[in-house]
Amino acid sequence: MFARKFLVIVNPAAGKGKYLDRLEQIKSEFIQRSVSYDLYFTTEDRNADLMANSIIKDKDYTDLMVAGGDGTLNEAINGVRNKQLTVSVISFGTGNDTIKHIQSKFDFKSQIETAFDGNIKKIDAGECNGRLFLNGVGIGFDGKVVQRMAAKGKKFQGYFSYLAEVLRILLTYREREISATFNNHTINEEILLMTIAKGTTFGGGFKINPYAVNDDALLDICIIGRVPNWTRLNYVLKMKDGGHKKMNAVSFYKSSKVTIEENPALVAHMDGESIGSPPFHIQILPTAISFRI
Repeated sequence: MFARKFLVIVNPAAGKGKYLDRLEQIKSEFIQRSVSYDLYFTTEDRNADLMANSIIKDKDYTDLMVAGGDGTLNEAINGVRNKQLTVSVISFGTGNDTIKHIQSKFDFKSQIETAFDGNIKKIDAGECNGRLFLNGVGIGFDGKVVQRMAAKGKKFQGYFSYLAEVLRILLTYREREISATFNNHTINEEILLMTIAKGTTFGGGFKINPYAVNDDALLDICIIGRVPNWTRLNYVLKMKDGGHKKMNAVSFYKSSKVTIEENPALVAHMDGESIGSPPFHIQILPTAISFRI
């Protein structure tokens, strides 16, 4: 049996410093199992991608363990995208939406056991303008929420933090025109939001794309069109459990590619990080990432 060697990337800022309580347990697990590892910490610049890319050049890692939240995971997989490393996650974040469509157990003990002993599954990744994502790209209203939180210097703190920001801008946000092409068809319409995803859940618990699965070689698209101000709160609350899928202004599609035309009035996020405005070229990369599950 070949020897495994882990690259372990830890975000010490994730989840309000939860890593302090867990890091020694992680180290102890490596020692007990006699498994080799190198441990690195991200900086305030959120540089997991550049750091990982630099580290792995002359190393013989077999596994990548990411101890952090959605943003750290996104950066890390982009940093090692040209290496065939098997990924595992220890959730230190507060949203942790990305792994909700990959893992079935999220407690610390189960995630440690999965990292060492879990089965390997190949899952799809999305790619937006050359950058990988595992969860999705949100355009419009949810992009504005993430942008506002970033501008205020607020670290994402889960469902209630996200909901509070949603409620602050819910009644004043105006639908924006979007031009999007998928399935050889172009739409031009005003939308509240458009989410192009591999995962189901965003914002610390909003199930925006309830039909998404991680291994069907397709992107899942949710579009919410014009919604009267007095009904918007109902839409938002329905998203908590995917109940919005039965509402009139909501449409779902599947496609392998999506193109969003340039529009500076629209803003977007990718895996919970603000990415500015279109144009966006988004495509599916089937079975691109190996995960321990």
